[in-house]
Amino acid sequence: MTDHSLESLSDIEILDILQSMKDDVLDVEAKEIIRNGGKAGRQEAHKNALVALNTSFEEKFVEAVSLALGLNEGQTKKIRYKKDRVRILKARGIDYLAIDGAETAQVLSQISQAITREDAIVTKDLHNIFPFWKEGWPMVQFDNAYQILSDDISIHYQATLDKLLELYGR
Repeated sequence: MTDHSLESLSDIEILDILQSMKDDVLDVEAKEIIRNGGKAGRQEAHKNALVALNTSFEEKFVEAVSLALGLNEGQTKKIRYKKDRVRILKARGIDYLAIDGAETAQVLSQISQAITREDAIVTKDLHNIFPFWKEGWPMVQFDNAYQILSDDISIHYQATLDKLLELYGR
């Protein structure tokens, strides 16, 4: 989170921070990985970029939600998990699943987990998410998947910030 503790921030400071988070760029590290991958490592670079994109999104998402909703440490840890994310936001009056791109965030998370834990093998939940992704087979076309998810997760992050600003501004 930021250098300030939540308790020491005024409402105006929190609104300013949330507003400034609308300028966040989620794919800085991912683009650097792709640039350094070269032609020979194109698919490997995009695979690593997907993991970096998910990490960046999750960090910024958790920071924004924790700040806007004043979550305690336990809630901040739980907000990383889909069902807890839905439950915690619903308790604060936000229908997370109705926010544009919520499904994209789940897919990106599952892809990142499959890359890091399942050796980039398509899991049951990712079957047919992209053309030629079949359960039990290696993931292919990471560059296409990255392109689609990079744009969509940015839209989702912005929509989430809009909802948080709307709620916090009340």
